[in-house]
Formats: sequence, C-alpha cells, structure tokens
Amino acid sequence: MLHISNTRQRHRPTPASEVVSRAEILGLLAERGPLSRGEIAKQLGLGAATVTAQVRNLMAEGMVRDLPAGQSAGAGRPKVPVQLVPDAAVVIGLGITPRSVVVVSMLLDGEILASDVVPFSPDKDPVGQLAAVVTRQMQDMAHPGRTVAVGISVSGAVDENSSTVIISATLNWENFDLGQQLQQALDLPVFVSNDLFALATREISFGLGRRHDDFLLLGLGPGVGMGIVNRRSVFYGPGGASTEFGHMSVDPEGPRCVCGNRGCLQVYAGLKELLAAAPDPTPETTLDDLSARASVPGSPASSYLDRTGRMLGRSLGGTVNLLGISTIIVTGETTALWEHLRNGFEQGLQETVLRFHHPLTITVREWTEAEGAIGAAGMALHNAVVLNRSDPAS
Repeated sequence: MLHISNTRQRHRPTPASEVVSRAEILGLLAERGPLSRGEIAKQLGLGAATVTAQVRNLMAEGMVRDLPAGQSAGAGRPKVPVQLVPDAAVVIGLGITPRSVVVVSMLLDGEILASDVVPFSPDKDPVGQLAAVVTRQMQDMAHPGRTVAVGISVSGAVDENSSTVIISATLNWENFDLGQQLQQALDLPVFVSNDLFALATREISFGLGRRHDDFLLLGLGPGVGMGIVNRRSVFYGPGGASTEFGHMSVDPEGPRCVCGNRGCLQVYAGLKELLAAAPDPTPETTLDDLSARASVPGSPASSYLDRTGRMLGRSLGGTVNLLGISTIIVTGETTALWEHLRNGFEQGLQETVLRFHHPLTITVREWTEAEGAIGAAGMALHNAVVLNRSDPAS
C-alpha cells in the first residue's frame, strides 16, 4: 500500500443552529426561487432574527442578493425578495476509482456545469494527477476564480477532520493525507470523504435532506454501506470508521468475508459477490444479464434476487428499529436490479420494522457514473459554504 505520513488536526465545529439555518435557506432559495425574509422564516419555521442574520451573512459573501421590493398584500412595508446567486461560488468534485477519475464542477444551487472522465493510476503520483485534473477543469471555466473548494470521494475509511484516507483497499492507500497535500498543490480548500458519506452530505443540502433532518442512505454497489444522517449531520465514528453495514453478519455459517468473519451482507449483496453467486454464473455475467434472467417469473435468478432483497430488507429493518429513522434512500450501481430486489426488500422490512416506525419512506436514486463526483462536489459545497470552512484541517 502507498504509505504517506500525515498530521491530523481538528476543526472547530460551527454551531448546529447556524449550520441548519444556513443550509435550509440556501436549499429553499435554490428550490423555490426568490422569497422574502418573512416567507423564508415561515416556510422553514425559523425565527425572523435568525433568518435576517443568516441572509445578511450570505449577502456579505455574495451568495444571495435583494431584488427590488414588491408591494405587500396588506398594510406595512413592501416585501423585499431574496434571490440565490448560483454562480457566486463553484466547487469541483472528484470521484476516484482504481482506473479513472470522474470530475464535475457544480454551482451554488447544485447545478452541474461540466463533467469529464480522466484515466487515473492511484500508485503513480496521485496528488500530481489529481492537481492536473482540477487545474484543467478550472481552465475551462468562465470564472475560475470563483472556485471555492474541491471535494474528493473515495471508497474506504477517511478521517474527515484532516481529509486523510486511513485505508482504501480498492486504491491501495493507507494513512494518505490526500487533502492536505492536494490543498498545498492547488491553494484551494480540499475535503476528502468516504464516497457514501459524501453522497449523504450532498443529500442534506441538495436532496432529500431539504425536507428530512434524519435519513438513512443505503449504498448497494461493490460494497454494501450505509450513511446515517441525524439532525442534518452525517454520523462518523472515531478515525472515520463507522456504519460498516456490509459487515453485519447475517449467517454465522455463511461464506467467509474479506473482513475475516462469516456470512456478512457483503458476501451476499456486494456487486462482485452478487454476480458470482447468481444461478449459472459466467465470468462475463453483468447486471444487465442477471436482470434479463430475473425478468422470467419463477426463474432461479428471480428467486435468487428476491432472497437477496429480503436479506437486505431484514438487516435494514433492524437498523430502523435501532435508530428510529424511517426515511431511507437507496443508491448505487446495484439499483439497476431494483425491480427484482424490491418485493423481497419490502417483505424483509415488513417482517422486522416495528409498527410505530411505519410508514417508511423509501426513495431509490438512479445511479450514474458521475454520482461519486457529484457527491464529492456536494460535500465540498456543504463544507465550504454551509459550514463556512476554508480549511478542512483547521
């Protein structure tokens, strides 16, 4: 593995109330368009003083602006609409895989300006390669000086406070202070996160998190993972290792997992493992192949995916009971099989979730190649703009 020394530091957290109000105001203006301060306060359930203070701060940073006053419906002063300025800030997101980097640039309202896929080798000067990718992306912008941060998502355990990759088996990195080194190369704030946690952070400001303060993000792909969002914050354990949902053992007599235990969800629902254990597998079996076979009612492939879905649903049901969070987002490459997993998944949830947690809200996100990079950009935007952090290790 690539070993690189690192120095970990802790950042000073922004008060929770400020984070929530700042994120909600930006998200609401992005979704609804210009609103008066009074309308913002009413729709978000925030105090007038809180809205006034946060709008003043955002206006000083050029992220919102006042529009000409309009006439109020009754007596009193005219309403002054507040408008988001989407191009006031741009972030760049990188989704890293062992063979390529997907790069996107994102505006303040979450709109994607541009995207690209670039070859990448994680063991050959990764900082130099990534700095070149970011530099080229900025050179193509009309206003590169408006770039406020870079976000990176990787598969593995990441110390968010220092943007250090603790370990990534897929990239063969260990104790790699990627954020600090790339920040020095670019002279821009760089934030590094686990890929699933980055997507969860993006949801807080630009997705389901606009309407729900608490939700679970179930990731189904090469790994089986979970992001936990509670009170608009993503949960992390010490040193970046937490919510190893894929290594929940569901059968003590099951196959050996790469982690050393037996019967983990990973050995049943990880993308590679799912394809390898499918009925009549071949080395060339793809998600499309398995989906086509499962489309035949009563086929072995159909029953196989139904059992897998049920196993996932039962495991997730236990998590819902434990945390009391009943809003669920499902994402990842394996969602291409969702029509075949859904019935078993819902059955598993019904069999395990306590009745007072019903009804459950389940949203399945369509997966694209750029999702990791989009999540990284959203995470960087959240950290740099919502949390107002200029240095990921400060």
